[in-house]
Amino acid sequence: MTDSLVARMIKKVEEEDLVSGTFTWRVDNFSQLKKYQHYSEVFVIGGYKWRMLIYAKGNNVDCLSVYLDVAEVSALPYGWNRYTKFKLTLVDQFDTNKSITKDLEHTFTASTADWGLTSFIPLSELHRHDKGYLVNDVCVVEVEVSVRNGIKILEDQETGELMDFRGLVRIGKNFVPMLEEVCSLYPSLIECQMKRSRTFVQCAFTALGRVLHFLKTTKAKDMNADACQRLQLLWEELEAFKFDLAWLEPHVQSVFGMTKKVGIVNRLKEDVDVLDNEIKTRRAILADAEAELEVAKRNLAEAEEEYFSKIDMDSELGYPLA
Repeated sequence: MTDSLVARMIKKVEEEDLVSGTFTWRVDNFSQLKKYQHYSEVFVIGGYKWRMLIYAKGNNVDCLSVYLDVAEVSALPYGWNRYTKFKLTLVDQFDTNKSITKDLEHTFTASTADWGLTSFIPLSELHRHDKGYLVNDVCVVEVEVSVRNGIKILEDQETGELMDFRGLVRIGKNFVPMLEEVCSLYPSLIECQMKRSRTFVQCAFTALGRVLHFLKTTKAKDMNADACQRLQLLWEELEAFKFDLAWLEPHVQSVFGMTKKVGIVNRLKEDVDVLDNEIKTRRAILADAEAELEVAKRNLAEAEEEYFSKIDMDSELGYPLA
């Protein structure tokens, strides 16, 4: 089998593993947008939060600039990355068949959390009345995102080499140290499974290992809505195996409570980011206005010097007598 064929097969498997979704953004009062950059509401595709970003007057170009942006970057773990295929579309509201679509792919990271096209379409083309890109001051843009499912990625990270656990069953190697630790402290975890089938015991301790692994490897700042849903599913699965979990349940419930607080903090951080960007934009506008003011003052001084220096401003205007 050739290397190129192997590469094509790997790419095909990766593409089949992608989860897709579409978000449509109707931008009202387009010509009246005051901000230098304008974000959509947050939407979720593939278990991840996204936003669209546009520069209605162009990102330092005379073109509409359109990007896909990873939302709540500050809440993501250090070193995160996210391979994504996506399509950006400017909708023709007269005839959708004439809409403009651009295909892109990118691995998003903390340093490149937004990606798209700075020169999507010239502003002159966007504002043409015979086109359907801007109708009644409404612009419609769409993004179709294809990304690996966030929940499945967590599951993939848990799989790996199996290892013997106390002569009972073989368990994922990553789980064994944590299981040894808690079973030494709570012997009933072993005792309650002694009369179960080997398959049942393996499933039971795998479920316990998943919960412990999640709690061990997840930081408080990472507990977003998707992570909370993940923990909820793992916990419900674990409860089905009838362990005595009185020692663990209060802690898990406290984590669920923590999620709400983290969500509030993340929303406040996002508000701060938006306001910070707004301040930077207004400072840039103010700097331009101050520069224009200085030019106007110089022009005024030169005009006064040229036109009034030879005229006695206190003399009468008089009138001709002949």
